[in-house]
Amino acid sequence: MRRRLILALVVGGLGACGGRDTVEPPAELIDFEQALDIRQLWQRKVGRGSERLRLGLIPATDGTRIFAGARDGTAAAFAVADGEPLWSTKTDLKLAAGPGVGGGQVVFGTSDGNLVALDAETGEVRWQRLVGSEILAAPVVGGSVIVFRGTDGRLGAVSAADGSELWSVVQSMPVLTLRGSTAPLMVGGTVVAGFDNGRVAAYNVQDGLTRWERALGTASGRSEIERLVDVGVDLAVFGSAVYAASFQGRAAAFDLTTGVELWPTIDLSSFVGIGVDAERVYVTNDVGAVVALNRQNGMEVWRQDDLRLRDVTAATRVRETVVVADYDGYLHWLSAADGSFMARARAASSQISAQPLALGSVVYVQSEDGTITAFEIVDEPA
Repeated sequence: MRRRLILALVVGGLGACGGRDTVEPPAELIDFEQALDIRQLWQRKVGRGSERLRLGLIPATDGTRIFAGARDGTAAAFAVADGEPLWSTKTDLKLAAGPGVGGGQVVFGTSDGNLVALDAETGEVRWQRLVGSEILAAPVVGGSVIVFRGTDGRLGAVSAADGSELWSVVQSMPVLTLRGSTAPLMVGGTVVAGFDNGRVAAYNVQDGLTRWERALGTASGRSEIERLVDVGVDLAVFGSAVYAASFQGRAAAFDLTTGVELWPTIDLSSFVGIGVDAERVYVTNDVGAVVALNRQNGMEVWRQDDLRLRDVTAATRVRETVVVADYDGYLHWLSAADGSFMARARAASSQISAQPLALGSVVYVQSEDGTITAFEIVDEPA
């Protein structure tokens, strides 16, 4: 029987030092002089939260609305500017991932292996489809197709109109895996996904035929924990390149069309995700260091180690900064140029597990207790 391992257990093991009863604590937050003025725009609550379940619930936007969901089945929409509630729907499903947004729909995955699509304007349920295993990564909506990633190693596509199955592919699964899945990315007619066996693959959106497949990590070691190589982090695409990282593996860049590796091998373990901009790729490693790599060659540019073991999220580029969040509900704005701290604010009293969402100068985050908060970088008066 395949088992999914809670990330905190792995991190606790990696952070241990000294005797059996000695575990390294999370780093204390350092003091620094704030270089940016950060203002909270609004804060709202959706559902009853999902603390410590490691779900894939993360805010999404269509540019004018923020959509979010909660474990208790609540889905909601808010105005991006002031957080005004626009609608709220109780689905009576155990929402576990999403939403994916597109084509006037808001799509969630559930712990029971369902996809559910809601109308983006009204919140009315359009359709519900049983697709198999638990879904812990946000579905992606592209035109007439919705692509999802199940925890059973399956990548599948359904019709956006009614949820009917179009195709599915299955990757082999190791005995032990980290809890969490890579959200698929859709670029034109290609969908790219990572899998728990350490592989990254690209497929035709319309029929699921394989375009290329590459190994990002190779299982080695005596124990099942030592052999974990999950690509359990979200991928990133910039231009014609796909950027990926795996747990106890490496970071890599692949050509989107051919799968050819664009960098030399880089040993870098991560299980939370990747951010990217025109100059750099930002990887949060398995002990909470944020590492910036040159996007062209993969060479390390800077490393911020002062958030060690704070369960740091993937980074999001916002103006001249990259933003990450941590287990205690704090957001940290780091200089994109050198990784130094520029600002800090607390969004919630519980953990933020998902990568921050950015629109212009505004950052939106959802904590595990269901709190959604919007912060803005305030420009100084001329």
